[in-house]
Amino acid sequence: MVCCGKIRFSTLVLFFLLVGYAVFPSICVFADVGEMVHITSRRADAELDTGVIRFIGDVVAVQGDTTLYAEEMVLTRDRQTRQVTRIEAHRQVRIEQGERLATGQKAVFDRVRNEMVMTGSPRISQGEDFVEGEEIVFLLDSDRSIVRSKGDGRVRAVFHPQERTSE
Repeated sequence: MVCCGKIRFSTLVLFFLLVGYAVFPSICVFADVGEMVHITSRRADAELDTGVIRFIGDVVAVQGDTTLYAEEMVLTRDRQTRQVTRIEAHRQVRIEQGERLATGQKAVFDRVRNEMVMTGSPRISQGEDFVEGEEIVFLLDSDRSIVRSKGDGRVRAVFHPQERTSE
């Protein structure tokens, strides 16, 4: 893997990951936008006139204890404010944080709508618990998640009882 350098995006919110303790795993957004983000890939292309930065091939993005893996990651920045407005991860998307895991073929974080959408057989899990469907939408303003299936498809979830500790 060729390192494209340590890149600090003070406006980048690495949009992920899930917390899955209650009835439904949800997404957690990093609040610390000042934390360093390390991105490596086989190639990086920047289109300064459009504000698009594309990382291609074995992409690994690390911020704190969260790691994103994908074949491609595209950052779109507003040309005037230079803030990241959209982040897309494509093909074999895998987001890890401890034993929390999100997988799918595509993840899109829209900062304007403040939502993340995962598609391509998305699945979120923590330990043995999981939820999956055709689309998982994380509404970040309301700390709410929606799992959808289309046609005859079904949403599927498995939750195991938590062990209670006696006090």
